[in-house]
Amino acid sequence: MPETNDLERSRKGTRSTRQRRAILDLLKQEKIHLAAEEIYQAVRQTQPNISLGTVYRNLEVLTELGLLSKVVFTDGKSRYELAERGHHHHLICLGCGDTVDIPDCPVDKTIDCFMRDKKFRPARHHFEVYGYCAKCQD
Repeated sequence: MPETNDLERSRKGTRSTRQRRAILDLLKQEKIHLAAEEIYQAVRQTQPNISLGTVYRNLEVLTELGLLSKVVFTDGKSRYELAERGHHHHLICLGCGDTVDIPDCPVDKTIDCFMRDKKFRPARHHFEVYGYCAKCQD
């Protein structure tokens, strides 16, 4: 979990606020991808005066600082998670929306060689598998 000092050192002029700490603490606890509205509802439990706009602004700042990762799935909704989890991909349930991290990157040597042959230099990539979790299959 990024400590307050990490937040303060991430970029000069960026303060560690109680709202930012609350967002980081929530995402550390939950260990799931949360939308801004879900973060807002949860953080309001400890920060009742926080606004949805404040949550959105802080999510953008924390993402720019590299402390959060923003993921947009095909439903178009942005979700956030701690960046310290590193590069990974997702299984996404079409029924309930649950998301499971895939621990290994499927871009293997074959795909890497193919990209090199095509003189293609990737900047980033996402791999998502859509289907139905065990609960939704019943």
